[in-house]
Amino acid sequence: MPTSKPVRHVRMRRSTLARKSGACVQKMATTTAVEGEQGSGARPAAEKPLNLKWKRIANTTGPAPKPRHGHRAVAIKELIIIFGGGNDAIIDELHVLNTATNQWFAPQVRGEKPTGCAAFGFICDGVRLLIFGGMVEFGRYSNDLYELLASRWEWRRLTPLGDAPCPRLGHSFNLVGQKAIIFGGLANESNDPKLNIPKYLNDLSYLEIREGTSLQWQCPVFDGPSPSPRESHAAVTIGNNRLLIYGGMNGRRLGDVWILDIDQMQWNSVLTQGPTPLPRSLHSMTVIKNRLFSFGGWVPVLGEDGAVPSHETEWKCANTISCLNLDSMSWELCPSYKEVEESEEAPCPRAGHCAAIVGTRMYVWSGRDAYKRVWNTQVCCNDLWYLETEIPPAPTRVQLVRAGTNSLELLWTTISSADCYLLQIQQYNTTPPAPKPKVEGTTIKAESGQSEPGVVAPATGQKEAIPQWYDIDVVKTTQYTVSGYQVPVETEDNKQHLGQTPKMQKVELQPGKAYKFRVCAINSCGSGPFSDVAAFKTCMPGFPGAPSAIRISKSSEGAHLSWEPPANSAGTITEYSVYLGLKPQPGSQPGTMAFARVYCGPGSSCVVSHTQLASAHVDTTSKPAIIFRIAAKNDKGYGPATQVRWLQDPKPADKAAAAVAKRPASSPAPGAPEDAKKAKVG
Repeated sequence: MPTSKPVRHVRMRRSTLARKSGACVQKMATTTAVEGEQGSGARPAAEKPLNLKWKRIANTTGPAPKPRHGHRAVAIKELIIIFGGGNDAIIDELHVLNTATNQWFAPQVRGEKPTGCAAFGFICDGVRLLIFGGMVEFGRYSNDLYELLASRWEWRRLTPLGDAPCPRLGHSFNLVGQKAIIFGGLANESNDPKLNIPKYLNDLSYLEIREGTSLQWQCPVFDGPSPSPRESHAAVTIGNNRLLIYGGMNGRRLGDVWILDIDQMQWNSVLTQGPTPLPRSLHSMTVIKNRLFSFGGWVPVLGEDGAVPSHETEWKCANTISCLNLDSMSWELCPSYKEVEESEEAPCPRAGHCAAIVGTRMYVWSGRDAYKRVWNTQVCCNDLWYLETEIPPAPTRVQLVRAGTNSLELLWTTISSADCYLLQIQQYNTTPPAPKPKVEGTTIKAESGQSEPGVVAPATGQKEAIPQWYDIDVVKTTQYTVSGYQVPVETEDNKQHLGQTPKMQKVELQPGKAYKFRVCAINSCGSGPFSDVAAFKTCMPGFPGAPSAIRISKSSEGAHLSWEPPANSAGTITEYSVYLGLKPQPGSQPGTMAFARVYCGPGSSCVVSHTQLASAHVDTTSKPAIIFRIAAKNDKGYGPATQVRWLQDPKPADKAAAAVAKRPASSPAPGAPEDAKKAKVG
């Protein structure tokens, strides 16, 4: 029996978190004054709410699930898996949303499938999902435990050793370290399902799910204080050894916060600071970095004096966001939204919905609508939203895909929380003379007046004019061909109307000129920081174009590469060179990549040996890949290089999740992983 110390009321100082703001090029959602339901600990009116923005996803494809409440959701990378719940009947379907494509699909599952249930527990351990308990019909609850292997969409019923927790609904089920922990819920004390005698629970049970150990129920007993019995509360994992619960109900809504230290098996009541939210139940709760986000749920209707009544007689659904800073245990000021049936700025009030985290976004789907009802059936919300919680991070340095005489094709990494990207350019006026290329096996340098095709090294020891960056475009893709950019027209009219949008003119890229580039990601919270600066050079007329139709395959000797001659050779091609991206060396500049020539000859194919591949850098900015560049030479010299990414097998730990993400929706189980040896431009 674990020992338990007297309950500690933890109070911490609030820390002010600095937030970097950026200009947003999109229309922002307009919020009302401040959180309408803030309780004690009110703050000065001048303090601004957190920069949080809702966005509705209205353009999903695929077979969308039926609206419902009492369902649950978990996330595996960019996939959100939804199961159970219902409205007029319990649903036993499994649906998956790919948040990268906004596509729904319904996997064809196999194995011992659980019966439909609602208000159950649902956790995710890698690609292994566990379900416990829930309501299978009115008055009849379950204590069954099922496992779903998402890599094969295969169900299996588990029968751990020991005494299982009693059947229940509305409990919490969380993975804390290697413990799957069940707390609280609602049981039926009657043996007759038609005679429902509710019993609120505050017991705790757990399973050790560490690989190589047998599943066995553990039911610790706590001597000290612990949370009161409750159901329809919410719980989240903090770090590797703490469980936080908030809210719930046991005849009235609750608003207390408790933390369980699983190493000591001790409950602590937390005295939070800041504008306390209303008590609530059937809300969602998620964690992003050091913040806990609670959304929606049932809350009591305030009395005429604006206080929470001691005896609840009325309650309503909410659409408020509450944010608890987990470092300071302080409720932070959040935007407030009108409680209306339909709105484009925020979800309508609801309860019994699901929420899941992908990156820094909180996705919310369906739930009970607070306003609509048809006969005896509660109408459920049929909408999908996500909450943007911060500006996006900086993309990696822009890369060159292909250089032309009057254009540069560029590529940068995808940022999952970005809606679009702003690409900027600056003319590079201080290009140093390029040395002649060195022998095979060294970093690429220029030939015939050109640096590594299309790539420019930063100048040193020379003064530059004050840099002026110009916008190229705001785009939704991560690949763009730059042929020019817009600059203000130097006119008296522009000078006299400061603050207004100036007249612009397009400047074309010039042959043999070097330019700097940077890119930033933008979402509804604003624009993020810019990437590191990259510099590339256009080609001189008369030089050959870039090779095309590149194919890479694995052979017994290494990697076999083949390609087609440039469409515009501007003369006879005398030789080709293939360059391999190398592992960074000690002292090399971060974000830069050295290339070594691994082939030089007249043929349009070559083999890169295993020995040469051993020194290759594996780029992981998107999918793991080895980078090659191939350039052609004529009588004037080398033209621009074509860059290709040779996709590599992911790490073993990522293979199963990758198979889940790439599996066709109609397939009963994931097939072979995507051909990892396929060449990809860029």
